[in-house]
Amino acid sequence: MPFTNKNLTDKEKRRNARFPYWVLATSIFLTVLATYNFYTNALNKDSIRFQNEVGRVQSQIENKISLYTALLKGGRGFVESATELNREKFSKYVESLELDKNYAGVQGIGYTKIVSPDEREELTRLMLAEGYADFKIFPDTDDKTPRQPVIYFAPETEDNMRAVGFDMAAEEVRRATLQQAADGGRSIASAKINLFGENADAAANNTGFLIFLPIYKNGAALGGIAQRRKNLSGYIYGSFRAADFLSEIQKNTMSYNIAIRIFDGEKKPENLLAQTVLGESENSFDGNGGADRNFSSDNELSVEGRRWLLQYSTLPSFAQQSSVGWTLLIFLSGVIFSLLLFAITYWEISARTTLQQTASELFELQGQKQILLEKEQKARLSAERASLAKDEFIAAVSHELRTPLNSIAGWTSILKTENLSTTTKSLALAKIEKNLRAQTKMVEELLDYSQIVSGAIELNGGEIVFSELFENSFAEFAEKAREKNIELTKENTLNGQKISGDGEKLKRVLHNLFSNAVKFTQAGGRISAIVSESDDGCVQMKIADNGEGIREEFLPFVFERFKQADASRTRHFGGLGLGLAVSRRIVEMHKGTIEANSAGSGKGSVFTVKFPVVKQN
Repeated sequence: MPFTNKNLTDKEKRRNARFPYWVLATSIFLTVLATYNFYTNALNKDSIRFQNEVGRVQSQIENKISLYTALLKGGRGFVESATELNREKFSKYVESLELDKNYAGVQGIGYTKIVSPDEREELTRLMLAEGYADFKIFPDTDDKTPRQPVIYFAPETEDNMRAVGFDMAAEEVRRATLQQAADGGRSIASAKINLFGENADAAANNTGFLIFLPIYKNGAALGGIAQRRKNLSGYIYGSFRAADFLSEIQKNTMSYNIAIRIFDGEKKPENLLAQTVLGESENSFDGNGGADRNFSSDNELSVEGRRWLLQYSTLPSFAQQSSVGWTLLIFLSGVIFSLLLFAITYWEISARTTLQQTASELFELQGQKQILLEKEQKARLSAERASLAKDEFIAAVSHELRTPLNSIAGWTSILKTENLSTTTKSLALAKIEKNLRAQTKMVEELLDYSQIVSGAIELNGGEIVFSELFENSFAEFAEKAREKNIELTKENTLNGQKISGDGEKLKRVLHNLFSNAVKFTQAGGRISAIVSESDDGCVQMKIADNGEGIREEFLPFVFERFKQADASRTRHFGGLGLGLAVSRRIVEMHKGTIEANSAGSGKGSVFTVKFPVVKQN
């Protein structure tokens, strides 16, 4: 067999020399892109995590206030229904509520009564008779206006008993709140106040607020303001220590990674009602922390007629749970991989160049040129076959992953053009988003299959009406079939049969089967989807098409991973060949079966899925 001497041209040498550097540049670019994507996703997840914690706290505060308001309404009902209200009955009623257990944060429940100047002596006599040895209305004034002293306050702890006899109308904040509640006929919260029951050294822990609910004679809360004032007999109220209130909110929501402040009205130091932490969290509220890794939020909340400002900020423990810290490691790993790939490529190009140079030199040898050339050809053929086997898989995957990136790069370049129309911008953004979804879907297919086969994924069990699942999937692909001019029909004879399983995973199976049917059916073709109960008592779905079909020799491998009837780089249909493999695994996890049938290439295919029906009692 004659040989021809083929030396590399200068152009080919330069191209081979540049190739490893192109590989390095491409790898670095993909590393930067992947690192940026990971970083932004981590920040987005942290933001969502922060907003979820804020939402839980906000919702818990609203629920607590609603619960306390309902508690006061129950107390008003007790007072109005009591034939002879006295200290013993009121104390027993409050004790039955078990405030410490069921209403954490409530200092106590009190009852105030409007007392005219003529009734003061009689009230003092009655209170002394009920066991209040040192009862008196304080602070003492000489005016002739009605007083609103605290008659009962329970639980009757030593601290709470100090409030008995205190004239609520004698203090400006309490008086204004009482008047607002009486005129409105509803519960009203007070502004920030200092509660009874603590010494002066504990003032910081003595801050709190009150919620007053008016009580009218004969329960008559109707009419205008004048009528309400005339029928007013007293108030039932709750006393809340702000620090205990907020501590209970934090405990219930497990929000220990964020700092919380509550301001009564404007965000001023003197309006600070309560806060969860001190010291190190101050910097978080001032916004001097770790730049984009710190989150803060100011939310307003209406609390029984008062406006509270809730300020939230992340603590260092929040950042410790973030994935952002992995960004540098991912980038360095990508750079190291890129350098290794560059070294391997450079070595391969150098080796190939050396081999070709050696072959050229051997060609010039007279005595052994024929034998050496034949050996060189055999070695080259063997190397090319090995390289082809390796490259086919890499080419298929890299082609599928690169195609969306090329489209994104192209449309990004268009977006940089000046004087671009709004229509073109919208089209470009839509194309970029579409290709990003395609890229994400391919990566998710690889990750999903890895999780499924390794057993790292769990099914969220539940009873599912299969007919509803089928109808939703059919409706989703009906529009895609119309766009491709494919006739998509259905026949659903189920009557509420249920199967046990994970709805999201089963939706993935239906999505893969419908997607394959639409993809491999030409325009003008037909697809039929039939769901029914089979003779063996299972829910059965058949999806048949008259599209590409499946070759007989490929049919046994149709559910194997990475298997495609056409694995060439120029194949007409894209994808990684994982959809049916994932579908089979999900069906098996639901104790079902899936099979494929086809008369051959170009004769369509039929996919049949069965799931056991949940037996009804």
